[in-house]
Formats: sequence, C-alpha cells, structure tokens
Amino acid sequence: MQAISEMPFIAGHPALDFVNTAEERGHPEADDALKTPADLRLWGERYGLLDGSAGADGRADAEFRKARQAREVLYALLFARVHNQPLPDAELSRLAELAVDAYRAGRPEASGDGSLRWGWDRSDLATIRHVAVTSAIDLLQTKPSPRLKQCPGEHCGWFFLDATKRGNRRWCSMRECGQDAKNLSRRRRSSR
Repeated sequence: MQAISEMPFIAGHPALDFVNTAEERGHPEADDALKTPADLRLWGERYGLLDGSAGADGRADAEFRKARQAREVLYALLFARVHNQPLPDAELSRLAELAVDAYRAGRPEASGDGSLRWGWDRSDLATIRHVAVTSAIDLLQTKPSPRLKQCPGEHCGWFFLDATKRGNRRWCSMRECGQDAKNLSRRRRSSR
C-alpha cells in the first residue's frame, strides 16, 4: 500500500476515498495506510478537510481509533450495497450513532449558491470522520447505483464512483489494477 503522502484519490467521493485507506481486507497481505494519528491528519490535509492547524493533542489517539472504526462500518455498508446485499443491521445502528456525533459537532452553512451544507471545524481531527460518515449517508440514501463500484483487481477492493459517460469503468485505476489485469491476461495468452 502506498504511503498517505502518495495515495491517489481516485474514488470521486470523500467517504469512498476514506474507506480506500485500507485494502485487501481479509487477505493475509492486507494493509492499512492509516497507521498513526499523523497519517490520519495528513490524509485530511491532503483531502482538503483540515487546514493544517490540526495539531497533535491528547485526543488524537482516541480520534484515530474512532476514525478507523467508522471506516470499517462504512466499508461493510458500501460492500453490501455494491454486492446487492441487505445493509447489515449492526452497522446501520452504528452508523446512526456516528451520524448523531457528526451532526452534533457540525453546523449548517449557506453556500454561495444559497444551498445548505454542513461544516465542521477544519482544525479538529474528528472532521475527517464526520465528513466521511455524512457523505456516506448521502451516498447510501440514493437508490442502488450501478455507478458505485468496487475494483475487482487482485488484492484491491477499492470503491469508486464510475463517472464515465457509458458507465463502463471497471478498475479503481487503469494505471494500477487495470494494467496489472492486462499484463496477467497477456502472460496467460502467451503461455498457451
């Protein structure tokens, strides 16, 4: 897995990019890009959710654990949605708790176009968790969409929104998983 400082944001959605900080779930080579609270902070800064003033404080370790737990709840819900399975009750209950925390910490803000959106303190590490949770709720409230996909790449499993005109994007990234699949297919053909 790439370091947080090099990790691409390919999902087209904040909740999906956040969930994608872990890969190969359930595989012996599973890896997690979020190894420390500093990794979480850097991810939030790179994604534009934190303003760089989010310093290390005594709450960083606790928030780091909460963010990773929230990420796994979101993963379970998104996995179920992509694979046309019922959303798991336990994760839905946990999502409700996470949503209460997020909306309690946030505040409604008027956008320049007059629409309403939620905002959080850009110096608070918990903002990452709150944005991931509330954006996942927005995504899960829509009808199951063929545009929400999970990469079939070997040991990948990243989620993404397919924004192609024809809706035929298959891989998280053609440069990574797509190229790996092409190379594997080419090797199989040449060994016949």
